[in-house]
Amino acid sequence: MKSWQIFLLGLIILEALADIFLKYFSLNNKIYLAILSIVFYIMANISWIFSMKSNSNLTIGANIFSVSSGILAMIIGMGLFSETITIKQGIGIFLGTLSLILLL
Repeated sequence: MKSWQIFLLGLIILEALADIFLKYFSLNNKIYLAILSIVFYIMANISWIFSMKSNSNLTIGANIFSVSSGILAMIIGMGLFSETITIKQGIGIFLGTLSLILLL
């Protein structure tokens, strides 16, 4: 695995953690959850900076991040927060997954 891919993976994971804290904040209105979310968003973007510094391809890296984040957000939303999706949204996620496979 190349260094830019490791940093990109860090971006995806840290962004997912930030999203989890943000969702908990929206449900519980506890300010510390918002602060944790902001901290993880900052760390995620620092990881993106290092990914770009490590010769990441912006076109591919940004798309991998976007699709991966969307898939992970769906898994988190459905798994942790009992959110649901429509069939149309499921097809969209499937196509996003297909695009991820083609990008890698």
